[in-house]
Amino acid sequence: MTSPLDARETRWRKRIDLASALPPGCSLLSFTLRMPAPLRLGGEYDRTAGEWFDELRQFLAKEGMSAPSYDFYVSADGPEGFCTIRGVGKDVKRRAVAFEETHPCGELVDVDVTCPDGSVPGRRELGLPPRRCVVCGGEAVPCVRGRAHTAEELRSAVERIAEGWRACRRERRSGLNAPASDERSARGVGEGRTFGACNDVKPPDHMELYCALIGRCAGTAVLFEAAAAPKPGLVTPFSNGAHTDMDYFSFLASAAALASFWERFARLGATFTAGAYMEEGSSGSPSPECTALLPLLREEGVRAEQTMFAATGGVNTHKGLIFSLGVLCAACGMLVSEGKHTSPEACAGRGAEIVRGIVERDFADAGKKKPSERTAGERLYLAEGVTGIRGEAERGFPAVIEVALPCLRKLLSDGAALNDALAETLLLLMTATEDTNILARGGREGERNVREAARNALDLGGMRTEEGVRAVREMEVLFTSSRLSPGGAADLLAVTVFLHLMETSGATEAIRRARRP
Repeated sequence: MTSPLDARETRWRKRIDLASALPPGCSLLSFTLRMPAPLRLGGEYDRTAGEWFDELRQFLAKEGMSAPSYDFYVSADGPEGFCTIRGVGKDVKRRAVAFEETHPCGELVDVDVTCPDGSVPGRRELGLPPRRCVVCGGEAVPCVRGRAHTAEELRSAVERIAEGWRACRRERRSGLNAPASDERSARGVGEGRTFGACNDVKPPDHMELYCALIGRCAGTAVLFEAAAAPKPGLVTPFSNGAHTDMDYFSFLASAAALASFWERFARLGATFTAGAYMEEGSSGSPSPECTALLPLLREEGVRAEQTMFAATGGVNTHKGLIFSLGVLCAACGMLVSEGKHTSPEACAGRGAEIVRGIVERDFADAGKKKPSERTAGERLYLAEGVTGIRGEAERGFPAVIEVALPCLRKLLSDGAALNDALAETLLLLMTATEDTNILARGGREGERNVREAARNALDLGGMRTEEGVRAVREMEVLFTSSRLSPGGAADLLAVTVFLHLMETSGATEAIRRARRP
């Protein structure tokens, strides 16, 4: 008969063999139970472990990491599974950790990732938190090595966590609130988890609903910004503005291609689970670990850009918006996962926490590059200290929260048509933002001309008077002839619309009603 030790040795050899035969762009995921041998080997959790393995693969599939092949069985060391995952090892490991930290049974499973070269990315090298003890919530390794807890304590903890998963499953099936069955929140362990205890967070199907809702608001905002007119220098259904390489249909194609990514950004924020990845300091403010989400968002952002370019034939229609709106979708997802309010101010504030330090990091090496290798943003930063959308995001989107959003709210409450309210809000953004698109095309003189023209149109009544509309039409002629395109202001208009929709379309209210009392 095979012993548990022999089974572990066999599993390790199988991991190496399977990983070495992986196709390009894939990693090997291995799955085992994290519980005492009497529970792991007694057959009590054989079927349950299979369900957890299925839910792990479903979780990864929703993250865009499909499993073209997999195998699950029960060895002499207990239930175990293998699956090939489409994704780079470190990316797969990050998402595997998200499953361990957020799923109701996550504390009871070990998910390891092996790369084709045999390397095994770990939590520490990725800057992720260590595993926690299922009994006391402290760091697991010292408890295991010191045998800090009795067999009965371990069994009780495992059964409690497993019952939490069963309760969540019953709730999903019945649609009713399950009774509180997880005591972790009472002792401060696991607070803020996305799919953890049924008594203080939403189950997976609710989180999927909220992420989809966030994604729809973002996708709608992109379409509203594209359709609004007039927008001097910008693409509208009636004009290509200052652009010769794109038109309204380019924007529609781009918006359609990006539609699914906004939900993905929201899901990254939700599954990241801020409470699991950072601790509150004495001041109550989040520690810098919140920025660990940004690399994941940037990876997804690269995929979004590639999809956009494929849809537009290589034309940049929404690259800047992928960054700003992607960060805010993730911020909303994080807040929802923590049961916190998703007001515009809260979303913008969390977005600022996610990108904290981005200006310093992104421009740190700009001066070392050859002038011909620098981007327009790098040249403006080195020459004049212009921080662009990075600085706007790091400051919590003040142009949106303090200027554009109050303007849009007032115009709509005064009875303005949505199109006119958007066009006039854009004018105000032109006067309040340091638009790198304008600076790159027209320098400081071009920026001054844009600000003065927009302020003049607003002083004449904007979209509410004939004089104001006439001034906007004159701006269209001026901007087109001068090749001035306020694309940065346009992106912030889309951000403004997104936060407005989250606030007014029922999204925030739906999330509020679903919170546990």
